[in-house]
Amino acid sequence: MPKLRPRSPYERLGGLAHLPRLIDKARLHRQGLLKGYNYKTIGFDKHLLAFLKLNPDAFEEAANRFEDDAAILSWVEEHAVKHSPEAIAEWNEAMISRQPDTAVKKARFLHFLKEAGGEGRKDIRTYFDLIEFDEGRQN
Repeated sequence: MPKLRPRSPYERLGGLAHLPRLIDKARLHRQGLLKGYNYKTIGFDKHLLAFLKLNPDAFEEAANRFEDDAAILSWVEEHAVKHSPEAIAEWNEAMISRQPDTAVKKARFLHFLKEAGGEGRKDIRTYFDLIEFDEGRQN
């Protein structure tokens, strides 16, 4: 994979927000390019794996075995818990709209926003917005 940045969390595959990003992270992790960050146990990656009830190591193996998103999606559909379109839409909305919900999380969010060069920005309210800004996809 030529890029070191995973795809946007807003991108969808099989209707699931964040799945293309999770695929990219699995590949970056296998290549040793996540610098100690264990995507399997934190954040949206952990939440998506839990929602689908997928074994993180098995998912990583599949993401690295198959060359394209369609083949990985087929693997996911075969191994994941089946969810209704309504449940997927609800999960997507919960993740996309997720904001810091405690004072500690808000302080951490603002710290990361400042480090990304967005101190004082009022338009960056969700974690997805912060990721987009930090990775240069949002001005």
